[in-house]
Amino acid sequence: MDTRYKGKRILMALLAITALAGCATTSSNGHEDDPYGAFYEGESSATYATAFPVGSAEEAYSNGNKAAERGDYDRALFEYIRGLRLASEPTADILYRIGSIHHFRENNRLAELAYEWVLRLEPEHLQAGTGLGLLYLERRQYGAAKIQLDSVVKLSSRAPWQAYNALGVLADMNSKPWNAEDYYQQALDINPGSPLILNNLGYSRYLAGDWPGAREALEAALRVNGNYELAWRNLGLVHAREKNYQFALEALGRAGNESEAYNDVGFVSMIEGDYSRALSFFSEAMRLSPVYYVKASENADNTRRMMDRDVVRDAQ
Repeated sequence: MDTRYKGKRILMALLAITALAGCATTSSNGHEDDPYGAFYEGESSATYATAFPVGSAEEAYSNGNKAAERGDYDRALFEYIRGLRLASEPTADILYRIGSIHHFRENNRLAELAYEWVLRLEPEHLQAGTGLGLLYLERRQYGAAKIQLDSVVKLSSRAPWQAYNALGVLADMNSKPWNAEDYYQQALDINPGSPLILNNLGYSRYLAGDWPGAREALEAALRVNGNYELAWRNLGLVHAREKNYQFALEALGRAGNESEAYNDVGFVSMIEGDYSRALSFFSEAMRLSPVYYVKASENADNTRRMMDRDVVRDAQ
């Protein structure tokens, strides 16, 4: 169960994107005469060019920033690329903005190409370095992610909070909660009160067996965002570990349906060795939802096998 929730937490904490490896140069993307053309993906650029003429790269960049602010990413991409074509040299920050749009859109290959180009122009560009590290993490290249993100935080104590948050996730995955706590606290120093970071910190403490500390962080996350389902789920797990079953059911119910809540509390009871209580929770989950019957039934069967195993062991 803990592994399942860890997977969910990572997907919520970071963009869930599957990437293809890529390496960019200004002439290796299939557009040797136009090194920027491969980065455009959206509505017809001819429409924008006709409707919104510009006289300089700076004007195009300004148009792109305004479009990005209102969420018009097709127009933003067009304007950034038009500006780069008008400029005498590529601009790292504009290439980063192109990469971040593609990252948000889950165009992972294009995001990586843009980030790598930025880092060739400015090796100490913290945002692009962080973005590249997150891409590695999202495609489960954990070693590469750790190396990349470590290099970012070593450059500056005010590296993007996402870099520290991701390093915390990696530390939790490697069963190093003391390191994870440090990273999450550094992320909170930069982005105070972030419910995402507080949720990750709470779950990290949960993994370490610090129920009161986990509860404190998760409740803080929910004070900021009372609709944060993942934080409700994690808080429910903490309450279940503390044997506050009614609170656990209420919290887990905020994150899912009632039958799933009973199944989850039953699972915690099972791994705690409280088999009779676990069976009662699984029974209620099956009663509440025929759709959930298979999962709860399987958990009940596993619980009975554990009970039989313990009986045999105690008799020896």
